Amino acid sequence: FARQWQEILASISWRQSSQPAALPGFFLKNNILYSALPLERELLPFLKGLDSLEKPHPANDIQKTLDNIEAPCRLTLYIALQCPHCPGMVERLIPLAAACEKIYLHIIDGSLFPDKAQEDKVMSAPCLILNNDTRWTGAVAEEEIVDMIVNKESMDLDTKALKTILEDGRAEWITQRMLTANRLFKGFSGLLLHETWSVRLGAMVVVEALAEKAPALCSDLEKILIEVFSTKDIPIQGDILYALGEIGTPDTRNWIAAQQEALSHEDLKDAAKDAIQSIEDRLNI
Repeated sequence: FARQWQEILASISWRQSSQPAALPGFFLKNNILYSALPLERELLPFLKGLDSLEKPHPANDIQKTLDNIEAPCRLTLYIALQCPHCPGMVERLIPLAAACEKIYLHIIDGSLFPDKAQEDKVMSAPCLILNNDTRWTGAVAEEEIVDMIVNKESMDLDTKALKTILEDGRAEWITQRMLTANRLFKGFSGLLLHETWSVRLGAMVVVEALAEKAPALCSDLEKILIEVFSTKDIPIQGDILYALGEIGTPDTRNWIAAQQEALSHEDLKDAAKDAIQSIEDRLNI
């Protein structure tokens, strides 16, 4: 499809992207993925979207609100070629994401990717989903979308959004938000259980700060880590034991001691021993 476009319009260029994506599609910008074919009534809003990439012009009040977005968010828009309201939503959303890199926009043709639509429980189009949580069906004004992004309780951030913040070097931001709210982000435990070691390492820095400044805040996290311990691979289990050593209680120490006999890997045995010692030193027991 892209090659055909380039043959028709020499001004359009494309290249293979190394950026990871959940579905095939066109990256219009790093934060805008278009998993659809811009045919029929979707052609015009797609062209307008391309035109808006370099110089998006949202209304002044909307731009001011976009500038106040601190945390990354994900907007997923499901469309269909036969849908009368979908072109208008595409035309609204591409300029919004073009004007704010914190908005990760994924436009999906549900008829091309029915399994993904079923996974997201999409029954009709257009369907707009914010952070896998809030959703709208039908036409929605830009003001309503932006207002929901800004005012939605930030403690609902999921693991994917927090990972983006962490990789942006903002571990301290995550820590301070949780300390201020006196609660954990909904997706924080997922950082400690992430398959990527560097993500877990960044989350450990946050855990160490929480353990020092708000140990009571860690009780829910402690329960989650203990509950999933047996289901994880050895590297993640080792990091769980380290985290439990930082935040654990005497009961946690007893739980780790009970697990030691069943641990066959030497690294895990050492991690369990270190975690017990860390708890005892910290609590003077």
